[in-house]
Amino acid sequence: MTPFARATGPLLHLLASACLIQGLYFLYRALFGKAFEVPGLGLQILIAAVLTVAPTLIVRNCPRSQMCSSAYEALTNTMMDDGTGG
Repeated sequence: MTPFARATGPLLHLLASACLIQGLYFLYRALFGKAFEVPGLGLQILIAAVLTVAPTLIVRNCPRSQMCSSAYEALTNTMMDDGTGG
């Protein structure tokens, strides 16, 4: 396991848990919601995606992004080691 994977593992697990909770929430809303409001529900799904899926994609693709790598190195004071290279 690389240092990057160790550093970002807890965040990815937290985001995956948040996705699961949101899925259960939307299932509950679909089964037991009083009124099916398409605009309101669509907005909630969009917000959920922005808060959980977008950070997951950013963290997963961070080693290939110079800006993200620089931010990681500035925050952790360590070089990014994602296990690639020599």
